[in-house]
Amino acid sequence: MLLTTLGFFALTGFFIWLQLRKSAPSSDAAPATSGGNMTSTHNCVRCGAPVPTKSTYCPGCGVAQQLFEIVAAPMALGATALGGGQPKALVRADMCVGCGTCVAACPEDGAISMRGKLAVVNDALCKGIGECVAACPVGGISVTTGAAVNRVSVPLIDANFMSNVPGIYIVGELGGRGLIKNAINEGKLAVEHIASELPGGEARPDGDEDAFDVVIVGSGPAGLSAGLEAHKEHLHYVILEQGSLSDTVRKYPRKKLLLAEPVSIPLYGDLWVADASKETLLEVWETIVANTGLNVKTGVKVDRVVRNGAFFEVMSDGARYRARRVVLAMGRRGTPRRLGVPGEETEKVFYDIVEMEAFAGQKVMVVGGGDSAVESALGLANQPNTEVRLSYRGTDFNRVKPRNTEKLNKAIAEGKVIPMLQSELREIQPDRVRIEVEGNSMILPNDTVIIRIGGEAPTTFLEKLGIRIVDKDVPIQMDVEAVNSGAATASPSDSTHVARAG
Repeated sequence: MLLTTLGFFALTGFFIWLQLRKSAPSSDAAPATSGGNMTSTHNCVRCGAPVPTKSTYCPGCGVAQQLFEIVAAPMALGATALGGGQPKALVRADMCVGCGTCVAACPEDGAISMRGKLAVVNDALCKGIGECVAACPVGGISVTTGAAVNRVSVPLIDANFMSNVPGIYIVGELGGRGLIKNAINEGKLAVEHIASELPGGEARPDGDEDAFDVVIVGSGPAGLSAGLEAHKEHLHYVILEQGSLSDTVRKYPRKKLLLAEPVSIPLYGDLWVADASKETLLEVWETIVANTGLNVKTGVKVDRVVRNGAFFEVMSDGARYRARRVVLAMGRRGTPRRLGVPGEETEKVFYDIVEMEAFAGQKVMVVGGGDSAVESALGLANQPNTEVRLSYRGTDFNRVKPRNTEKLNKAIAEGKVIPMLQSELREIQPDRVRIEVEGNSMILPNDTVIIRIGGEAPTTFLEKLGIRIVDKDVPIQMDVEAVNSGAATASPSDSTHVARAG
């Protein structure tokens, strides 16, 4: 009897152990990771659930942790990050335009080299001499002895992408994240949070049936994603766009776009644009808007947003949109100043450049007399077989920094840049431009026009709203292949530290 009883318990214990083994999560079922020790954790900044240190997704809310890279980054302390290490060059991947001037300037062979579209520093060979710093036309290289961090100036936002002004959310490039995938996800998450506070279809305590639950400013990837989520959640919403639909996509400084992996778009599903033109993405965007009936008002430039009791007043050219919440998805480039000439709306016109090599072999006209115009001209002049003309209505380039003046004079002397002072561009045609030089009209063959005559930065707009701009030290994760994929939407004015795969 005793042996029978012991045998019964032993057999039962064996089957229990076997069942528990089958029920335990396998390594394959764990969240995607980049490998390494999974025992240490940190808490998700959004939901507070413990996240294995190297996990890419939160097991609690399922959100990619990359989205919170800047939110979770510490505030910058002091003027510089001094680490006491050996001096070495640090390339800001978001600013590098791939012109290669740093490579030519470096006296140490192999210390810095081009890997596709990005300048990459070999820490073992770099001695921190700094010639590359002076050579870089966009100021994208520094010499540091500190930790591997990139200091960025960004609006202060929380894990729901709400700013320090309750009710105002900031998503996409404006928040410092210049990727299509991030922009789409941030817009979606921000409106998810709004819908959690203002469930669709329910009466509002304020009783104002005319007020919008949310006004979304901007119709780029972040703004459209926010609008689609609001549409899905049955919120009362409107998207306001100062230009045409997806103007930010239409005027991306990159010619090619790529999403390295599918990204989920509300009411559409997975989108995967592999190695396609921005026109392809725009076509998808327009199809989504047409199929969903998204409420987008184009040609509406928001001038001000002010708090009025329980609401925000979003103002534009005399029109007012009363809203309980506001999502700002305006991008970081702000409103570039335009020439107002015929043909300026065509695809050959750019107001910013990310990929210099995309213009190699072309006849390019850069318009402007400031540092941004001169830096663009210098970067383009370093591309093979590229004709670069620099048009400026003034009599000299006396507004630019001394280091740019020196470089420009050298490029002009070498015939790499053709200056056109006292000139004004009058008309842009597909294969030529008409320009007046000292009162004389000229027709010149032309492939591309780069207009760099300033504009209205969004920072002032944010500060008027009371939104804090803070400096943060973001750990650098040099993803060279992702940068070279062209996935980023970042512009030289962006502050994202590394342009990673979308």
